[in-house]
Amino acid sequence: MIGNVTGRRLKTTEASLEILRLILEHDGLTLSELDKMVDSSKSSICSHLNTLLESRYLVKEDGIYKVSFRVALLGERARHRYPTGEGIETAIDRLARATEQEANFTILEHGRLLTCYGSSGDDNASEKSARYRSEYHLHNTAAGKAILAELDRDEVESILDHWGLPRESQETITDRDHLFDVLETYESQGYAVVDEEFAPGLVAIGAPVHDEGGEIIGGVSVGGPKYQNSITRFEREFADHLFDAVDEIELVV
Repeated sequence: MIGNVTGRRLKTTEASLEILRLILEHDGLTLSELDKMVDSSKSSICSHLNTLLESRYLVKEDGIYKVSFRVALLGERARHRYPTGEGIETAIDRLARATEQEANFTILEHGRLLTCYGSSGDDNASEKSARYRSEYHLHNTAAGKAILAELDRDEVESILDHWGLPRESQETITDRDHLFDVLETYESQGYAVVDEEFAPGLVAIGAPVHDEGGEIIGGVSVGGPKYQNSITRFEREFADHLFDAVDEIELVV
C-alpha cells in the first residue's frame, strides 16, 4: 500500500514534480510566484520550467505557466486503470439524493484517498456534481478511518509512519494510541464516522469499497453540516444507504 523506495532518488526529479504539482493546484503560476513557494534559486526554478516546457508538460501564456493538455491525456489513460464510469456515478448520485447530503467515492492509493466522483443531494446547489479537495488523509476522514479499521495493524503503522497524523481541525486525532482505540470500535460495524475531525462543522459516515478479490480499492462517504445533522442520525438513517452504494459500486468494479 505504501511503496518502499529502496533505490536512489533524484532530487531534481522531485523538484520538477513539485513545481508541476504547484502549477496544477493553483491553475497556473508565474516564475515570481513559484520563487516564493519553492525552496530553490530562481535560476534553478527557471531550469525546471524550461525542461517541463520542452517536454510539453507545461505551456506558457502571458508569463503564466500552466499544465498542458498532454498531462490531461496522460491522466485519462491512468483513469482507465481505476474503477470509474456511469455505474459509480449513479450509485453516488443515488446516495446523495437519498440522504440529501454530499456523497463521494475516493480511490485508495499510496495511503491517501483521491477524489474520483462526488455529488450533492441539495437540489438548490449551484452545481449538481460537487467538487472536492483532490486528496485526503485516512486518519481524519470517514472512509479513511473505515479503511484503516479493516487493515492489519502493520499496514496502518506503515501508513502513519509515512504520512503522520497532521491536525486539520481542532478535533483531529493526532495521538496514535487514541486512533487505534477508535479504530477498534469501527472494525466490526463496517463503517466509521467523523465528528468535525476533517473540518469544523462537518460530520460524515464512510465505508470501504473492495474489488472482486476482496482488496480495498477506495471508499464511499456521505457528509454534511453538523448544524443540520448529528452522528446519531448519520448512523441510524444513513448507514443502510451507505452500504447500498458500496454494494452497487462493488458490482461494477
